[in-house]
Amino acid sequence: MFGGTTFEILALREGRWIIEATAKHQEVAQAEAAKILSRAGILGVRVIKEAKGSIDRLKPEDILFEKMKPKTEEKVFIQDVDDAPLCHAPSDLFVGEARATINRLFRNYLDKNNLTATEVMHAPRELKRLLDEGTLLFSAVGKVSTFQVRKMEDATVNQRRDVLFDFISKIQARANNAAEQRLPRIRVDGFNEVLDGIIANAPKEHVSYLIRYVMSVELIENRSFLGKFGQLMEWGWKAQTPQAMEAIDIFVSDTLYNTDVLRDMIGNPRELGTALVTLLCVAEGRPLVEEEEDEEPVELTPEHQDFSNSTFIRLIAAGKLPESKQVLVDRVRRQLAGLSPLTRGDREEEREVFVGLLDKLIPDIDIIGGPSMAQAMTARQSTIINKGGNKGMREAAETMLPALGDPGRATGYLLAMMDSEIGQTVLRNDLETLLDKLLVHSQTINHLIRDKLPPNKKMAKVTSIYHHIQKSNLPEQRKAALTDRLDELLVSYITEGKILDKLDNPEKPLHVRAFMLVSMVQPEMLPKGKASNLARNIIVGHLRRPNFEDELVAGIPDPSEKAKTLRKFHEQLHRCGFFG
Repeated sequence: MFGGTTFEILALREGRWIIEATAKHQEVAQAEAAKILSRAGILGVRVIKEAKGSIDRLKPEDILFEKMKPKTEEKVFIQDVDDAPLCHAPSDLFVGEARATINRLFRNYLDKNNLTATEVMHAPRELKRLLDEGTLLFSAVGKVSTFQVRKMEDATVNQRRDVLFDFISKIQARANNAAEQRLPRIRVDGFNEVLDGIIANAPKEHVSYLIRYVMSVELIENRSFLGKFGQLMEWGWKAQTPQAMEAIDIFVSDTLYNTDVLRDMIGNPRELGTALVTLLCVAEGRPLVEEEEDEEPVELTPEHQDFSNSTFIRLIAAGKLPESKQVLVDRVRRQLAGLSPLTRGDREEEREVFVGLLDKLIPDIDIIGGPSMAQAMTARQSTIINKGGNKGMREAAETMLPALGDPGRATGYLLAMMDSEIGQTVLRNDLETLLDKLLVHSQTINHLIRDKLPPNKKMAKVTSIYHHIQKSNLPEQRKAALTDRLDELLVSYITEGKILDKLDNPEKPLHVRAFMLVSMVQPEMLPKGKASNLARNIIVGHLRRPNFEDELVAGIPDPSEKAKTLRKFHEQLHRCGFFG
């Protein structure tokens, strides 16, 4: 194999062996396996040479090293988190960012008990069980309090801890109150019927909570994450209101923190890079199995084995599961920023796989995952170039630009990095320099865009960069300097290339010339400024001609076509701002 022998480290999780890591030397692999065995949820480890077939059908001679954890009751503990959002009221614990923190903190506990964070917060019995689970909740609140006081003035960790425990008490009281109402059961009266009743009869401020409560009552009885996911997809398939879809999205996003659900969805790819590409495809709502172009999409019924995953992808594609999409994208971000290799090959293969990931993450000027994803990309690039620390991140940011190639993608990356945590502090000056080098120091449009594109596409590309800078968080003075420079480059490109002379060639019919000139001042072709005014002045000159409209349609014999052409021309003028 390219790169020599690879040793695979297998871990036994919930009765299934999976590839946890790889190493180039057996001694290193065995040492790493011993470390992995100490993690929660790992029942055993093995070291094998790169498997030629399924790792589930190994022969005894294939296993170079094996060690199993003694069968004792595994202690439940809190997972590490790197931050926690500030909560101002008990209801803030139900929103996406807070639930993401809860799902990560209590991952071990939730997986052991087959519960989602939202179920626990809506079920009095489960919330009491968690409160009775030794120091588990106390440890979590203490950890969160430490993060939150850093974002506050005049507050101590002890004070913040008391506030959070008060929030938990109020959440418990609200769940008890909902239980006392003896609301209808979904399994008895039907999903839409129960939710419609709540929407019609409950006070508006309580509707969302009560919908989540009645859904929790049903989901808690299903002690399998895959079963919960399947139930949610059945509800999503028949949901009739925005309130229903909002609640479904909350529960689905919780289930996506469980590895069994993700594994069932994307399989068990042998390499991390493949897994991340697959996750991005799911997050975009793209079917994992390509459909024929002329093949009509088939909507599966709940009885079909592929129903759950197929329905999930359709709902994602329809924009109905935004929180779930965010969880998938964030999982990609965390894995990308980590140290696990994207491929089992050498560094060059790692680089190639990373470039392929960049094509998915930055398809054009906008970055999937925003500033935090840009920082994760830079961290991965620093690993690939094998440079650590702040110096490594600086060099990584610079070497990212050739990998992106397209100036629009490079601009989008740099602007996103400027909004990232490290971009606002350590790398700010370096990123400003790179932005100037990319945009300000380019002598011509052809220096900025080196691809062989027709003039209209080159101008549209520069214009998209112009608009992206205008929408960015850069200071206004900085925006003006960059956009003025891009406008100057466009002016030079148009005048030196005699583009307007070619469009306004008198040998062409006037209606053809007029439409081509108007196309030049469309918002996506040229931004308002000096370059756009070059074309606008010619158009205004034509509009001021006597009998212009008669001349415009003189070469069109059909009266109805004349009227249609005039109407379309006026619509284009209006879109370009000629009528105010």
